[in-house]
Amino acid sequence: MSRHHLRHDKTCLNCGATVEDRFCTRCGQENLEAKESVGHIVGHFFADITHFDSKLFITLKDLLFRPGFLTREYVAGRRMTYLNPIRMYIFISAMFFLALFSGRKEHKPDQGDHQQALNSYRQHLADSLRAAAPDSVRGTVNRELAARLDTANDKKSKDESLNLTMGFGEVIIDMSEYKYNNIHEFDSVQRTLPDSAKEKGTMRWILRHNIEQKERRGTARIHIAIDISHDIPKLMFVLLPLFALYVGWFYSRKTYFYVNHAIFSVHYHSFVFLLFGFFLLPGKLIPGEWTEIIFAVLSLILAFVYLVAALHGMYRQSFWLTLFKGLGIALLYFVTLALASTLLMIGAYIWL
Repeated sequence: MSRHHLRHDKTCLNCGATVEDRFCTRCGQENLEAKESVGHIVGHFFADITHFDSKLFITLKDLLFRPGFLTREYVAGRRMTYLNPIRMYIFISAMFFLALFSGRKEHKPDQGDHQQALNSYRQHLADSLRAAAPDSVRGTVNRELAARLDTANDKKSKDESLNLTMGFGEVIIDMSEYKYNNIHEFDSVQRTLPDSAKEKGTMRWILRHNIEQKERRGTARIHIAIDISHDIPKLMFVLLPLFALYVGWFYSRKTYFYVNHAIFSVHYHSFVFLLFGFFLLPGKLIPGEWTEIIFAVLSLILAFVYLVAALHGMYRQSFWLTLFKGLGIALLYFVTLALASTLLMIGAYIWL
């Protein structure tokens, strides 16, 4: 940028501080004339784009191929060459989750209305068969058919069941309730039982919740998929400081502060999202259960290998000691992810 655009007045237009050189030392604004030509504005635009592109390229290159280096540079105070870690994480994770859930097939959240209509039709047909020719051979056949159609007899081997599973950005809830028809019946039966046989605590709440869903949806068997794709990015942002805490448990508090581990966590998760995003495209182009399993296992192995390499690059300890610490951190984090997934499933069931 040519120097004739610089102001002769050394007072910053933004904050009023004295500008000794080209940039204000207080706010960082360049001391340029307020009135600029179109060509100067365009030149600024392309200069900023080029500067951003160079930062992005350098940051991604070092993130991918020099594990732990970016965190070490940030802790040392050498930050101008690279993208801000938080901004980089938000951008990468947003692109990953957008790509992950963009091609997901829409799943109807509640099939209760369709099942209720089907059950009503079956019951109506069964009642009609019973009423037709009750005293003839045809009536015997009709009663047999009615027994097969009767929704009250449409049971599984268990009277009550509940199954929660995590699907692709959704929680799948399968439940059945054949033992009780309504809450009033459940409460009446419970009052007649001795204290030792009564349902108590969490189990009582679950049974009542299932019966309430049966009453509301009009069917004894319920299959529902609850969309949680919008909750997963929020959950991962909460897990970032937890991962940093786990890392801090394995390294000296006198040498490293928690914020150092937090920056390490941000850089590591940024790499993980890039890694999973890399395997996302071939996984969609080559559909199949075995393909998904292979790519998932490969992604987890590479994520662990990178974790050990990043710990070694950042904290500069021996390989075997770093490997041991990496195993400990990975185990703690795996348990945390499993617990978080369980909480998501329970939350979806509670708010059903």
